[in-house]
Amino acid sequence: MKNIHMKIYIILMFVSGIFQLSIFGLSWEYFRMAQAVHILSSAFVAIFLLLPFVNLHTYEYMIIKKAKSTSGVLLGLLLFFIIASGFYLFLVGNRGSDAFGIYSYYTHLYGSFILLFFLFLHAKKKIATNANPTLLLALLLSISYPTLSYSDDVQKLTNIKLEDGVSRYHNEDWTNSAKCKSCHTEIFNQWADSNHRHLTGSNPYYMVMENLAGADMGDEFRQWCMGCHNPSAVTTKQKRSTHNMNGNHMPNFLFESGAKDLISDLKNHGNSRLEQGVSCVTCHRITKTDSKGNSSYSLDLTNRKKYVFEDSNSDVANFLSEKFINSNPLVHKQSYSKELYKKSSYCASCHDEFLPESSKRPIVSTFKEWEKSPFNNPKDPTKHKTCIDCHMTYLKDNKHSPLRGTSTTGGTIKDDIKVHYFAGANHFLSGLKSKEHEDQTIQLLRTSAKVDVEITKGKILVGVKNIGAGHHLPTGVSDFRELWLNITIKDKNSKIVFSSGKLKDDGNLDTDARPFMKVFGDENSKPVGLLFWRYKKLISDTRIPAGKRRVESFDISNYKNLKYPLSVEAKLNFRIYPQWATDIVKRAYPQLPNPPVITLQTVKKEFVKAK
Repeated sequence: MKNIHMKIYIILMFVSGIFQLSIFGLSWEYFRMAQAVHILSSAFVAIFLLLPFVNLHTYEYMIIKKAKSTSGVLLGLLLFFIIASGFYLFLVGNRGSDAFGIYSYYTHLYGSFILLFFLFLHAKKKIATNANPTLLLALLLSISYPTLSYSDDVQKLTNIKLEDGVSRYHNEDWTNSAKCKSCHTEIFNQWADSNHRHLTGSNPYYMVMENLAGADMGDEFRQWCMGCHNPSAVTTKQKRSTHNMNGNHMPNFLFESGAKDLISDLKNHGNSRLEQGVSCVTCHRITKTDSKGNSSYSLDLTNRKKYVFEDSNSDVANFLSEKFINSNPLVHKQSYSKELYKKSSYCASCHDEFLPESSKRPIVSTFKEWEKSPFNNPKDPTKHKTCIDCHMTYLKDNKHSPLRGTSTTGGTIKDDIKVHYFAGANHFLSGLKSKEHEDQTIQLLRTSAKVDVEITKGKILVGVKNIGAGHHLPTGVSDFRELWLNITIKDKNSKIVFSSGKLKDDGNLDTDARPFMKVFGDENSKPVGLLFWRYKKLISDTRIPAGKRRVESFDISNYKNLKYPLSVEAKLNFRIYPQWATDIVKRAYPQLPNPPVITLQTVKKEFVKAK
């Protein structure tokens, strides 16, 4: 009687497993339940029923009765390998780079069909059927092709669309990014200290700007800022960003690395406490993008395929959920990775920024600048560079040096891991938490330009060519980016005979500086300063388009009478925020340090005589 029970157990394990094959086209809800039932019930049956029975059965027939059964031996060996491969898939997983994971998958899949075949042969009573066992095996294998694919059932202030037909999300729809850490440890650590994560409550510059926008234009106008900086708050119908910068106290997490606060929130509150900034789910559940207005992207949070226990806050349930994902990660990968993410247009919805009342007056046009640049050249792959080619590729020795490794712990080894430092321009805030983040950004900045210098006819000519940025240099809200020339000329006695671009005692640029920037003005052509949403007229734009060279000319008085040789030092300096802007923010948060001046390029040249 026990023999019949064991055969029934094996057949039930087989059936619960076979229903996961793509040929049955189970909807995700049914599939994930079938997966959980198969794994948990099979583990229980294997440990507490099958293995004890096989040991006893083998001892009774092969040791005591000394019976010989080839099919029985093969059946026992197959059962061992199938159980072992099943536990390997559950405990370790099949993430791609581990050969044992791949072999375990195929052993578990095809071995199950062969096991059923030998179980059929091993039965003491013949089944009343004319079916040929070999034909039966071929038929079973023919339906087992392991594809692992399953059937899938005037501008506004913010333009986020919710694809899943809901009007708002709940806090718990926004899965805490710390849940991704256990399997994507290195990627999480990179993202945790990046500026994408710290776009809102932990960013004092942003909080001052959002509060200023609300005070100037009304609280509803905050949504214009929050659409890109705080999408979780916008989609849960919050009217403003919340933050821990109470009074004049800076939050600890401005200086703490590794997202310790976020990990603590997940441990203590699960998903009930809303995460701010650009989270893992924000980027990896975007379905469509365009550049027709602020935050013009589509989100789909509730239709993503979740494994059993994926939303649980229990440690045991979380452990099981991770094992379910690891054992069969393809659906998880398909839920959070799309071809769209490799395209530059993916970045457009937040890196092309318009005034709410008019898309004809862009604030930021980074994507459109790239579209018109020589970097946008898909017909010549040697010249074509997308946003992620520059901003998500590892840098070493001031050069892009693709990082070899895995994006998932134990996953497939790739020659070019797309890192999540999101190196761009703001080395300062990320650098307060991580020197590696700061270093990656500074290295990227130093790939952007080349400086040359010449003296002729009483003028010093300094050329700056944008050789590395696929957009204008600088881009972003460029009146908040300081890129300028610092020139020093000394005669043969080391006496300074000319200088330009020095800082004043208060830390601001002197009036003789030549910054590369755009200046927004109101209807009277008066600079709007921090209130850039009041922009009506573009007063000036001295930025350098991709691949172009701008020459700045400086007059040297009495140049013929100078004592030659002259030594010229030309520096291209960069500061992420001007001192006057930092001073305003420090009125609210005086503990904030001043952003440093970074020298991107230095050229030294000697001129022996006047030309």
